[in-house]
Amino acid sequence: MKSEKENEKVNLDEMGVVIGVDSEVIEKVRSGGITHILVDINEDNQNMFLENVDGNLVLVTEELPDTFHGCYFYNGGEFPYAIKGVLEFLDLSSDDDHCLARIIDVDTEPGTRFNYQGAGKPIVEDPEGESCVWEVAFEVVPMLMEAKTYLMRWNPTISSFTEKDFEVCMENRVHGMFRMNWSIYEWQEARRGDFFYMMRTGDDKAGIVFSGQFLSDPYPADDWAGSSKRRMYVDMICYGVEPGATPQISLEKLQAAIPAKDWQKGHSGELLSEEITTQLDQIVESILGE
Repeated sequence: MKSEKENEKVNLDEMGVVIGVDSEVIEKVRSGGITHILVDINEDNQNMFLENVDGNLVLVTEELPDTFHGCYFYNGGEFPYAIKGVLEFLDLSSDDDHCLARIIDVDTEPGTRFNYQGAGKPIVEDPEGESCVWEVAFEVVPMLMEAKTYLMRWNPTISSFTEKDFEVCMENRVHGMFRMNWSIYEWQEARRGDFFYMMRTGDDKAGIVFSGQFLSDPYPADDWAGSSKRRMYVDMICYGVEPGATPQISLEKLQAAIPAKDWQKGHSGELLSEEITTQLDQIVESILGE
């Protein structure tokens, strides 16, 4: 799992875009005060965000327009373009700071509508115009400089989150990701942007099934098991998920690779040491890279 400290390992030319912002914006992204970065898509920046094949902007409309200019195409209020499939990060940069942020969702809205007058000519605003500047809001979660990693545990034989719930989440993934909340035992140091691995336990499918990041700081709520006590929870974005019953990394592989840790015992929301995290990250990267 890449932290902000590992920014140099992310190929921004392929996977991300650098966006200039105020330092206050960066701090609010880190704290959760800002969760969306709004960008106006226009002729100057379209190739940074939109799919481009052989020099042609990809349109995803049922019928192509007779003419269109750059990305100025209203399309009846439906976003007509394809966001780059490889676009995974925004590198938010100010004069004295920067923050790598993972894109977890994209919202689009038509902005200023106008009539296109030709290249180099001024825009003439018109609420009924067939052209517009599209506003694209990227929902992001920060890749923290000193992110921690937690091991969450899921036993489908006793959990309120059933095997069927997992299948529904898989079927409804957006950009390959889904959201949920989960109880966390060692919550005192956890915060938005920390990483986690989800380990399935209690049956013959035990092992790491997916990973992700916390979308919130811990918060109290009723016990998922129905008791009168309160538990601490975190909201999470789950990625690195592949369909199928086989875990990404089986319990047997974990035990063989990192025997110093007892993988079969522990609470959900266990803070992993830096040593164990590094070893686990290396195992994941080697297996998923095969």
